[in-house]
Amino acid sequence: MTTARRRIAFVAPFGLRAKGTTRARVLPLARALARRGYTLAVFIPPYDSPEDSGRRWHEAGAEVINVALPHAAAGPAWHAALAWRLLRAVRAWQPDLVHAFKPKGPSGLVATALWLTPSGPPLVVDSDDWEGPGGWNDDPRTGYSPLQKRVFAWQERHGLSHAAAWTVTSECLRQRAIAFGAAPERVFVLHNGVARGVEQPTQVSLATVTAVSTAESPSAILYTRFAGVRADEVRAIWAHVRAARPDAHLTVVGRGVAGEERGLADAPGVTVAGWVEPAQLPEIWAAAQAALVPWDDTLANRARHSVKVLELMAAGLPVVAYAVGELPATLGDAGVLIAAGDQAAFAREVTALLADAERRAQLGAAARARVAERFTWDRLAHVATAAYDRAFNESVE
Repeated sequence: MTTARRRIAFVAPFGLRAKGTTRARVLPLARALARRGYTLAVFIPPYDSPEDSGRRWHEAGAEVINVALPHAAAGPAWHAALAWRLLRAVRAWQPDLVHAFKPKGPSGLVATALWLTPSGPPLVVDSDDWEGPGGWNDDPRTGYSPLQKRVFAWQERHGLSHAAAWTVTSECLRQRAIAFGAAPERVFVLHNGVARGVEQPTQVSLATVTAVSTAESPSAILYTRFAGVRADEVRAIWAHVRAARPDAHLTVVGRGVAGEERGLADAPGVTVAGWVEPAQLPEIWAAAQAALVPWDDTLANRARHSVKVLELMAAGLPVVAYAVGELPATLGDAGVLIAAGDQAAFAREVTALLADAERRAQLGAAARARVAERFTWDRLAHVATAAYDRAFNESVE
């Protein structure tokens, strides 16, 4: 049974401002599906972007609906009330299918409620992170209480075992869902993507040049929110690079939850730019010659599929990365992969790449081509539609 032109409700996990899933995964997929003729609405619980409370707008064929936040003080009852409002809004829209993103928090509560409603629409659950023990639950930066950890662990297990179909960002998360009881044929690997490529500017502004190294000095970029990158690892790698190339410069773009980027502020040859407006990123990428992706080999990193890496590739930057999780599948032959934790080898490859303009050009072109061929949302949307077809078929059987 085809799902073309059906009404699909997306349930986002949080607002559009502070975090990445809604902005970089939910909304771009909604736009791509709208271009295919689907009727889409994205329902958002904007607890982390309260300025959007109650706002609605249309974006590239998709309706964006921010539910109104409760007026009471935040707490367990407040979050339950927000989830109830989210559920009511979704039901009132009368979707043919619901795609809930993240099996935790408000979206996870809505997914559970819909699953327990026998006459409800088919449910597809999406996971883009390892949420329970070994993942975000054990990240000290989250500040989760013991009760929250227990609830989130249960939500992840239930959400990844109770749905008509699942979409996940990595093979690691696919295996996790199967281990929780999901039928293998109903779990679809839906990688993250980019819109339709990232354009490099033809010129670099004076402000950008003052923030990064000039063309006379070999330059690299670290683009991260430090969810899977340690500042001490970067310092060690960059010390090796600087030993071979004392004029090399590294620009750190991004801000960690705990301000981890400050741990690199005094490192020789390093500029910490911190958080940068998205519109300014192409200029910074254009001023760099290579990108560093030194992920730790952790359960959380094995489960991830990074939009930031795709953006770097789409900008034509050659990437040097540890071979962790989905990074080999993402980069393929269009990047340089190093055994996880081998700092000296990582630094040698960075140093060699900074000295080889021809190889940089070849890898950069290959990276752009790989993103265009495999990781645009228009190309990835077929994975979502396959999951929807499966969900509809399961609901009929």
